[in-house]
Amino acid sequence: MTEAVETAMRYRNKFTWKEISDPIYGYAYFNKEIEEEVINSLLIQRLRYILQLQTAHLVYPGAVHTRFQHSIGTMHLAGLMAEDIILKLKSFYDDNVFQGYKPETLIQAVRLAGLLHDAGHAAFGHAFEESLLWTRNDIPDPVANHEKIGSLLVEILLEDKIRSHETHYGLDGLYDVLKAILGPETPKEPILQIMRWLVKDSLYPSDILDFLRRDSYYTGTSEYGYINHERLVRNTYPYFEDGKALLLLDRNSWGEFRRYLYAKASMFEHVYYHSVNRAFDRLLKEILELLDEELGLVEAVKKVAELDPYPYLMITDVKLYNAMLEHAVAKKDRLGRLCHKLLVERKPEWKRVGREYILTSYKGPQVLKPMLRLIFDQEERKRIVSILEESLYERLSPKGVSRNDVWVDVLTISPIPKSTLIPGKETRGQGLLTLFMGKRTRHGIVKDRDINLIEEGIPLMAIFRAYIRRGLHRPGYEGLVTEILKETIEAELDIKDEFTETAKKIYETVKSEELEKQRITM
Repeated sequence: MTEAVETAMRYRNKFTWKEISDPIYGYAYFNKEIEEEVINSLLIQRLRYILQLQTAHLVYPGAVHTRFQHSIGTMHLAGLMAEDIILKLKSFYDDNVFQGYKPETLIQAVRLAGLLHDAGHAAFGHAFEESLLWTRNDIPDPVANHEKIGSLLVEILLEDKIRSHETHYGLDGLYDVLKAILGPETPKEPILQIMRWLVKDSLYPSDILDFLRRDSYYTGTSEYGYINHERLVRNTYPYFEDGKALLLLDRNSWGEFRRYLYAKASMFEHVYYHSVNRAFDRLLKEILELLDEELGLVEAVKKVAELDPYPYLMITDVKLYNAMLEHAVAKKDRLGRLCHKLLVERKPEWKRVGREYILTSYKGPQVLKPMLRLIFDQEERKRIVSILEESLYERLSPKGVSRNDVWVDVLTISPIPKSTLIPGKETRGQGLLTLFMGKRTRHGIVKDRDINLIEEGIPLMAIFRAYIRRGLHRPGYEGLVTEILKETIEAELDIKDEFTETAKKIYETVKSEELEKQRITM
């Protein structure tokens, strides 16, 4: 038995293991001594009452899975990834690569980080953040987003418990490694950077690998989100260059990586960014703003910064759905009417009008700059939205449409994990536009080349959709709005559809009889 395998067995043999039936992995495993205590804490159990996909169940009825399920799955997968990467570190480097950290400590910390990575979410997940945290200037920085909130909640509620296990199980520094993985800033130590990337802030961390498969399973859209996560994991190698840590993907798995990115892009385009789902989310955000006045949701967030977590921990989907149902039945005010639209009528106030305009890299290199600005620059997205809404208003106002009756939704899809772009986070994600390729040999790991994902034509997309208040929608607006979107976007971003013109010219130069021969042979 090799030393690397002995390390993994030494970690596993420290604990007693239990299993949870899981539709994605068959069984997800956890240890009784440390993980069960955390799983059975209020911090994790409350995630049973927060749906993974906010309002997606109103479009996809099967999407009633929870953040608890996703957290268990991420822990399980992160653990497998950690054991695999530790085996490779042991096999190809000496013990100095661990920088004084025990391999068993690193594995356990990664597993706990996978379990706790979403612990900071409140009801309705990202919609809660977008409506109540990111639009205000009075939110303390330690609770500016769900990742910071989660890291602080772990510190308040679990630090003493986790530290108490360090000596007993020989896991020195377990809590500090966990915090380095979960914290808002990238750790300085290369070994800890690698452990962090197994959970989040990398091109294919356990968080994304789990939610793509899990979300596509429960929404019934496996044609979009199915991926071979095992091949990606097994063909990823740790590598060090000029003192910096990298993760290399075996060049033989380039095709699987491309398939993974297309699956991810498809899930965002067709599921997470489903046009009706986006309209529900906008309705939900207004409801949350009104509920805040009644329930003090923002004040509960601020109390976490004051080290009082319990009001925040009570903010689950279950609690808010109960309040919303009461308002929906009474229908006494605007909040009641909005809740009735969401929960009973299932008719969002906004209805999509016209075709969506999709900006993709096929339009040529001139679109890359505006697309990248839309991805990284929130102010640029706001500017474009304002211009488009104003254009729609100018053309529709003679028909009785006011400025507040139109809404433009601008969405971006890229290889970059959304978690790296959330407000209040240091890591901005630009560095993740490069994939490092390598090869495993008998003598070690060899770096092959750096792949610029933009140059390789990997999915990069900006989606523009126009909505109008439901009662004002007219069939005759469809073509008009489609035309306004196209003209305004192409004029504002200085885009010419050179691809279409080139294709037409090539087609016209080919003799018709040659096309007929090709048609027959094909």
